[in-house]
Amino acid sequence: MRPTVPSELKKLYRLGRVVPFVGAGASMSFQWEVPGSTSVQRGPSWSEMVDESCRQMGYTDPELLRYRGTDLQILEFFEQKMGNFAPLTNWMVRKFHVPDDAIMSSKVHTALAALENSKTFYTTNYDDLLERSLKLAGRSVKVVARERDMGINDSVEVVKFHGDFNNPDLMVFSEGHYYKRLRFEVPLDFKLRSDLLNRVALFVGYSFRDLNIGFLFDLLNELLKSLPDSDTGKRAYIVVNNPSDFEYTLFQKRNIEIIPTYGDKRTETLVEVLEEIVS
Repeated sequence: MRPTVPSELKKLYRLGRVVPFVGAGASMSFQWEVPGSTSVQRGPSWSEMVDESCRQMGYTDPELLRYRGTDLQILEFFEQKMGNFAPLTNWMVRKFHVPDDAIMSSKVHTALAALENSKTFYTTNYDDLLERSLKLAGRSVKVVARERDMGINDSVEVVKFHGDFNNPDLMVFSEGHYYKRLRFEVPLDFKLRSDLLNRVALFVGYSFRDLNIGFLFDLLNELLKSLPDSDTGKRAYIVVNNPSDFEYTLFQKRNIEIIPTYGDKRTETLVEVLEEIVS
């Protein structure tokens, strides 16, 4: 069954008023062959990154640390033990060494790049897969990670909301980082507020358990309430695979409308949603 996209979201897209937010699920949808071998690589998940941080600290069983604290607290512990996040960042850079042909064959990123009426994309991912996919689709791209990157330009903006490999000092990893961001005081928070005026966010590649999603939901509800000049007043939409009453109830409380997809083929149904938006 093909997903049903709300008519208002399609209308807002035609008016250039949809701001996609791209999460880890999009990067994890990548699969590519490792040069010189028959093994297949894919983008690591958040939990895999935390597992690696445990291994680098000498803990062979990450669940031992999870028994003591949350993933964010483990990463806070990592920073204290290791001095900085450079060893973990270097591991992630190696993991996301993705060839161009793999990016061009990614159905999710191809569909994202085809959202031509969207001139600004946000991502909490540290990798460069989104901006590379846009460039490979022939679109001019400006990466925004800090205030000095902001300015008037004709390029598509990719806002790295939690930093990236080129701006490691801005990467949001630990519990302390999240508490700092919750103050809504950094330039990217002001930019988000401006970019979402009279626009809606479209969350792609997130799950309700994603650590970023709760932060972003709180931020949206703190900064902006209902959307003006709108039939529904929704500030955000999110694509959710096989949603239950649990997701519907909690997302509704946050004034976020679910676009449901069904079945086991999450990547294919997500692509269908993106294609339906521009149809």
